[in-house]
Amino acid sequence: MKRMICFGDSNTFGYDAGSRLGRQLEEKERWPEVFADVTGWDIVNEGMNGREIPEGWFLERFDRILEEDAPADILAVMLGTNDILNSFRPDAGEAGKKMEAFLRHALSHPQIGGDGSRILLIAPAAIDIGRYGREEEVFDQEVKALGSVYRRIAQRLGVQFADTSDWEIPLAHDGVHWTGEGHQMFARKLSEELGLGR
Repeated sequence: MKRMICFGDSNTFGYDAGSRLGRQLEEKERWPEVFADVTGWDIVNEGMNGREIPEGWFLERFDRILEEDAPADILAVMLGTNDILNSFRPDAGEAGKKMEAFLRHALSHPQIGGDGSRILLIAPAAIDIGRYGREEEVFDQEVKALGSVYRRIAQRLGVQFADTSDWEIPLAHDGVHWTGEGHQMFARKLSEELGLGR
């Protein structure tokens, strides 16, 4: 049985956009847990609300997570949405620079051992905060652009890659977080993308 660490933000954590206190969706509605059911893999959900691509001190926290969750066959990384949403000048290219530096760090970790096949970089699904005004559309555009930016990074570093930026995952009212149905769809499509499933 393969073991995969899912390192991501609130859409990996399974944040319930209908809650006010950061509540998780039910286990059957969170994509890592659904993915485990679909594939038979052992999955560790390391999603965290608000997480951006780690740098500086946060790399030490990431290292501890890898050590605590070891051993693992695959590290799945899906981040970048918050980096863009929290930027005054959203730029997929800048998020890409952070991601490449982070992945180089991850590759150097003893748990990965420089083996790119043990990292799965996932370009996050599209968001739709442009529904609240045209001035917000730039955030949607830059999150979607992570697909092409991350693809080039994956090619340079020799890591696995899945582009989910055009999967049209159902979104909650806030235009950022996925519905329970969205999580289930994401898990099924990711397993198909990777040629898995039972």
